[in-house]
Amino acid sequence: MNPPLLRIRLLGGFRLAREGGVPLAARWSRTGARTLVKLLALAPDHALHREQIMAVCWPHAELRAALGSLRVALHTARHALEPELPPRGTSAYLAADGDLLRLVPDTVRVDVDEAETLARRALDGGGRPELVRALEELDGELLPEDRHAPWAEPARERLARRRADLRRALADHRGPHGGAARPEADAARVRLDWALHLDRSGRYAEALTVAREALHGYERQGLRDACTLAAARLAEVLGRGRGDAALAVLDAHPPGPDTPGDIRAAHHMARSAVLSYCGRYAEGLAAARAAERCARAARGADHPVLLARALAQQTVCLGLSGLAGEAAGPATAALAPAEASGDRALLATVLSVLRETERRAGRHGAALVYGRRALALAEQAGRPTATAFERANLAELHLLRGERADAQRLALASVELAEPFGGTALAFALTALARVRGGAAPQEARRLLERAGRCAADGGHLQAIEEVRLARAELAEVARL
Repeated sequence: MNPPLLRIRLLGGFRLAREGGVPLAARWSRTGARTLVKLLALAPDHALHREQIMAVCWPHAELRAALGSLRVALHTARHALEPELPPRGTSAYLAADGDLLRLVPDTVRVDVDEAETLARRALDGGGRPELVRALEELDGELLPEDRHAPWAEPARERLARRRADLRRALADHRGPHGGAARPEADAARVRLDWALHLDRSGRYAEALTVAREALHGYERQGLRDACTLAAARLAEVLGRGRGDAALAVLDAHPPGPDTPGDIRAAHHMARSAVLSYCGRYAEGLAAARAAERCARAARGADHPVLLARALAQQTVCLGLSGLAGEAAGPATAALAPAEASGDRALLATVLSVLRETERRAGRHGAALVYGRRALALAEQAGRPTATAFERANLAELHLLRGERADAQRLALASVELAEPFGGTALAFALTALARVRGGAAPQEARRLLERAGRCAADGGHLQAIEEVRLARAELAEVARL
């Protein structure tokens, strides 16, 4: 019987998945084992000499100690990749060939390899759809948890060059009738698409820069409707921490009388999102309803996406306003267009909203069903910050159900994934872990909340700040009992 295929993801954070077989552990007992697998996944032909690995993982250890550490890391890695492997069994995924260690090519796939293959094919004569797909596959920061690791730098630079090649090819690509597209406007469109992917990957600073470049490009071309769309994308990213600045961007580029319905919907949707970040939920609800009206009138390819987002946003505003009874309707209505869109990231967002609606109603079992599906989709879509957020919320649901072991496992996994991103994602993760630890280790919980408060303030996210405040109040209440 052939072993199940192992998939190693490096873009957006280190993750493993097998197509069948025993589930893989979420946490590893030794960081050296994880680094060993990462090094092999990035290496040419996925093979490295033992001394190369020891030089990276244990650079200051004596040879004998480094060899011992390597043996332990190798054993840990093999059993993490293949939990059912017997004590002296041969690994289907990580093999030794003399002094070389290698990933077995027939049973291991690495996302970076597949993305680079798509990019090469697209650059060798693919059309616009192939170029766009290749750029999407290269989305996600390479190993954000190892952002400053020198051994990952060559791969980072190579992927950055590949992305730049794809963006240039898209900008230079000729239109369907053979005429050359306006280079600056086409480049701005590529930047705008790329900004959306960066935003979904949790790379907010980069998304801001790229969205601003897109907006400036459209401004230079005098393309009013395109400016309105670019301003909406920019405002949604900017609004997480600078609501006034985001609203000013939207006000500077409003829809015109002849602006298409889909762009009008995007404008109102962005305004709703920014207003909800600022705590202005009634105004945000009105803007989300305006977005829904425009989305229903639009008939473009993005119609299901716009409609699902507008409905989900109404639920967010209603729920945060304390109108939980009215929130369920729009969220339920958002599910069908989200599924029809084929956008996994959007569907994860809608399911996340439904999970929160069920939790507020006290239906924790139904909330878990929605939350687990949202988590799986966020992972598949390569959205690390959304994945961390879903893990944190699932941890709190398990805690409400008295399932502390599951709650702690998910909260720790959330913190681990959110750590490289900091800000809002880490604030929610630390808050969830503090709630889990509060009863058994109140001092640790207080320290976690102090750090969560700093992260929330850095991110400028009002809901994260409020969540930390509530968790502190809950901890104080427990201490008084």
